[in-house]
Amino acid sequence: AQPQPRSLVEAATLEGHEERVWSLSWHPEHQCLATCSSDQTVKIWNYENDQFVNQFTLKDGHTKSIRSVDWNPNGKTLASCSFDGTAALWNFEDGEFECVATLEGHENEVKCVSWSQDGKYMATCSRDKNIWIWDTNDSFEYEC
Repeated sequence: AQPQPRSLVEAATLEGHEERVWSLSWHPEHQCLATCSSDQTVKIWNYENDQFVNQFTLKDGHTKSIRSVDWNPNGKTLASCSFDGTAALWNFEDGEFECVATLEGHENEVKCVSWSQDGKYMATCSRDKNIWIWDTNDSFEYEC
């Protein structure tokens, strides 16, 4: 006899973005979720009292739709990328998120961002048919 598949049940619906939601990323350590949208915002949702609460809304990092988000495995840095051709890095310190770097270079919309398992490298891919691998360090200098 084959094992029965486990059923999935909707646990929550997160509402708050004003336009299409493109991507999400679970925090590597905490019950926290980042989402991004065509409304040019990233929202951070914390799980509190059996529900998800929009704790932070990150604005001013991009000028067009934000297509992808990904937490660095260290849990301190969130990357986002956008149709404006950039990737942005957000750090959480002293109870606030700050955009600490904007990475430029792609000739077209950046579609996806992803960290390596050790957090040393970040990859971006674009409609310009290129994948860039960024080498990171703690001083927020990024080289492709």
